[in-house]
Amino acid sequence: MNGAVLIVPFRGVDSLLAMFVFTPLIVLFWRGACNLRNFYIYPDNPELTCWVSVMIGYTGALTLNLTQFLLTKYIGSHNAIAFPVLSRIYTILFVFTSANQWCGVWVTLDYYAGFSFFSAGMSVLLCMLLLWFLRSSSSVLASPFLIAMDRTEGYFLAPTFFKSQPSNAGKFLLDITFSVLVISTLAFSVWRGIWELEDLAIFPEDSFSSALVSCIIGIALATAMTLLQFKVATVSAKLDSHPYAKLLLEQTWLFAQIVGAVSLWRGYWMLCNWYFMPEDHRYELGQWVSYAIGTGGCMILFIGNTNVMRGVGRDGFQSNGEGIALSNHYTSILYQFLQNIHYQPAISDPESTTKNGKATFCDENEASISGSYTVINQSEDGAVAT
Repeated sequence: MNGAVLIVPFRGVDSLLAMFVFTPLIVLFWRGACNLRNFYIYPDNPELTCWVSVMIGYTGALTLNLTQFLLTKYIGSHNAIAFPVLSRIYTILFVFTSANQWCGVWVTLDYYAGFSFFSAGMSVLLCMLLLWFLRSSSSVLASPFLIAMDRTEGYFLAPTFFKSQPSNAGKFLLDITFSVLVISTLAFSVWRGIWELEDLAIFPEDSFSSALVSCIIGIALATAMTLLQFKVATVSAKLDSHPYAKLLLEQTWLFAQIVGAVSLWRGYWMLCNWYFMPEDHRYELGQWVSYAIGTGGCMILFIGNTNVMRGVGRDGFQSNGEGIALSNHYTSILYQFLQNIHYQPAISDPESTTKNGKATFCDENEASISGSYTVINQSEDGAVAT
């Protein structure tokens, strides 16, 4: 291979799968997970439900993020016995905390700030301005623009804002805390704002028509961005010597992805409310079935990690247009795995494999969050080529 990057022209297939297979499964999971809270976490006390969900979500997210290197060391892919089982348990636990974190922030804002154009608009405006300032708007991305496959390499690792390492315990703790408490909260708030603006603006009296319009917006944006990504990436590459212009282009592109993702999720979610066991006497059972299908489907298709809300993406730090590339690769990665499996190095110590002084696992996860395309390949000098 001589370190060459293998590029497989499967982007169209990947996007179709992301729009019409993966995103519906992911929405089924989130719909079930969020709505089940209403039955089992103090259903008669909405305020207490909010705060219990917030506590569960943030406590779990902080714990699992802080222990990511320990998990990699002791039950990483090098542990052939423990990894297959414990990695799945880890994903189930993390998606449970992610659902409580996401829904907890959402319903808490609704409870105290209300449901209105002003509340939703300020949620989008203020939080997006902060994320743009912090150059972390890519942290808001989700399917169909971001698909995280359950790859063994770096399974437990997630990039943080300052990219600190546990060797500096104090800095690492602060980094994790900032990434989880600040960046994640801003991201969830943006989702809530865009979703509720569409609730209020798109056929508010006709939920079925509103759902269809949201689906059309999401699919149209996803299709357009799939077709345009290479041309826009070329423009971004030419702006490498003009970092602020490139940053503006990337953040505008990312915001369009965010609107597309929220719209498609909202459309599918509302269609599920119409067609997926909507009867009152089967509503609770319907949420369990929704949760089970979403979880099982994502696990079977090896995209369970897409449901895990973790990691911080950074805007404008990549070159050659990589910040524009959609990170929803699936068939291409499967094809590359089959083609290159005998080229991949055996990794005995996950903390010892580095690239330019950084853990290779972190680079791979960071690529999946920020939108760049990383191919695992063994070059002649033994380094990982990207």
